[in-house]
Amino acid sequence: MATVVTVHGTYAHSGGTAEALQIGGEGTAEWWQQNGALARDLKTYVTGSADGRLDFVPFTWSANNSELDRRRGGSELLKLLRSLDEKEEPYAVVGHSHGGSVISAALIESVARGKPLTHLKRWVTVGTPFVGMRKERFLFSRVSLTGQVIFVASLMLFMMFLFFVAGELLSGGFDVGPEGYSGLLFSGTMMSLPILFYYVVFRYLDHRKLIGYSRGTAGKARAAYADKWLPLVHKDDEAVHGLRYLPKAELHFFEDDFAAGTLTKASIVALPLIYLMIVMSPKIMLGLSDFLQDKVYGVQRFVGPSVGVEQNNANQARDELRRFNRRIREADEQAERGGLEPAKAEDARRRGMELRREMRAKRRQIEIKFPEFVNAERAQRFKERFLERDGRVCFGGRLCGSGRDYILNSKLLFHVVTDELTAAVVNEDMLGGTHGNILRLATPIVLVPVAFALLALGVLALIQYAASHLSVYVSRALNRMTRAEVKRSSFGNDTDGEVVVGADYGPSWLDPVTCILPEAVSDKISDHSNAMMAQSVSKFRSAISTLAFSESEDRKAGLVASYLSWKELVHTCYFDVDEFRRIVAHAISQSEGFAPTEAFRQDGSYAATESWVAALGRPLDPDMPETGLAVDGAPPTPQTFPA
Repeated sequence: MATVVTVHGTYAHSGGTAEALQIGGEGTAEWWQQNGALARDLKTYVTGSADGRLDFVPFTWSANNSELDRRRGGSELLKLLRSLDEKEEPYAVVGHSHGGSVISAALIESVARGKPLTHLKRWVTVGTPFVGMRKERFLFSRVSLTGQVIFVASLMLFMMFLFFVAGELLSGGFDVGPEGYSGLLFSGTMMSLPILFYYVVFRYLDHRKLIGYSRGTAGKARAAYADKWLPLVHKDDEAVHGLRYLPKAELHFFEDDFAAGTLTKASIVALPLIYLMIVMSPKIMLGLSDFLQDKVYGVQRFVGPSVGVEQNNANQARDELRRFNRRIREADEQAERGGLEPAKAEDARRRGMELRREMRAKRRQIEIKFPEFVNAERAQRFKERFLERDGRVCFGGRLCGSGRDYILNSKLLFHVVTDELTAAVVNEDMLGGTHGNILRLATPIVLVPVAFALLALGVLALIQYAASHLSVYVSRALNRMTRAEVKRSSFGNDTDGEVVVGADYGPSWLDPVTCILPEAVSDKISDHSNAMMAQSVSKFRSAISTLAFSESEDRKAGLVASYLSWKELVHTCYFDVDEFRRIVAHAISQSEGFAPTEAFRQDGSYAATESWVAALGRPLDPDMPETGLAVDGAPPTPQTFPA
């Protein structure tokens, strides 16, 4: 009895497990199932050459887009094929999409494990994008995360020994002689034993896991199975060509300026953040205080015994000016209260003006007698506010709190933008009284916001410049990471220590052969796919109102899926076309242990099918462009398969 094993592709039963597996007898049988279209045609067109019997065995695997799952599926398929091999009866395997990858995994493992499939007569792959992999160069990169942690832990004893030896040598604690070197060498060897042990273990596990990378394995697999392989691919297969050209695709998900706008918004809160950073930085505040003390106020110039006498005289002069100020305020108050008595009010105003003249004259006398009076007054005020506490000079004669008193820090900054700005703008000698006080109050109110607005605009320009350049680098990094993740996910690469190099019409351990279907058959498949697409479009058009009034996004997604048959793609409708199924049937019937039925021989399409099959599976020159190699130069390194 001859047997045909079918292997479905990725997401073969994504429409529903019960329907795909025909649990409960519901749904339409898929091509790979017992009552599917391929099974019916094979039983019609193919028979076992020995006893005329033909068995049909569907093989199922997880169908996930996962390299590890495909390898696990290959291991399970190998068990099934070995059980058929033990019966010493001929069998063939047909796989669609990544079902062909599962078959390839089983064949490589059969050679690597020394489990030959001597009775395999034909294996057919349909629309299979074979993924080529290469292993990372270093063993550490190929070990799992758990293994890497263990390997690094094994280094700790040797690393501690090296640091110990280095410390002893530098401190002269070792007697470096012949015996000393021998002891060091022996101790170093013993300390490195954990590293050597884990290296040997991981090397052994790596060899068992990556059996497909052995050149001997690839050569033996090619010799045993190359002449039994028949690949079939439509020239417009979306999955195959999509994965073939994916490594060359330069996908851009983030524009160069995508982050510029968001980063520039930081300028809105830049000034408050800068202010808080300055207030909370002891180093900056101490530096600012020292600058004001030494360069602006010159506090040290007004400290010392000789200065002390002059300072006392200056204090007396300051007290006298204060008395003048009090008398002027009293005169002004009397002038304001004397509105009902004009004579008294006028007398108070004259007295106030006279007092102001006397005060200005007195101030000029003081400044002549004490030229540094104004500067000394400002220095004393600064010292009392920020350099003294309870009449005692703070530590080191610097800012009290050593820059960690945030309240005092904020007072110092406020002093800079009010008192210092006012002193720089308002001439105290020229403007006194009410007008001077008003001007001193208005100066910071007007100039500080203007100054900060100009500063904010400068910060905005700086942030915009930095953001535009930073956004370029960030977008490139994100694009690179996103492209890598898209490609990794598309290829289903979930392995440790292996990198996808591309996809092609055939596995990397086989030479390229003709695989593109004849134009007549390709057109039939394309027409069927187009017809299914037209039906789906019609369904969507009539279902627009249903989708519009659907209550939730999940329900909308379910409704959309219900209107798709997944036959809208060329990749999924190979087996819906009679001519294609006859190609598969003819290829199997010409294999040893199989034979075409008389009904097939008498079929009017037999001659055309025979000519189509004869043109497929023929060797090609790898350097010829029609081979369609996705990776330039040599084919990808052999695939790897699990232990």
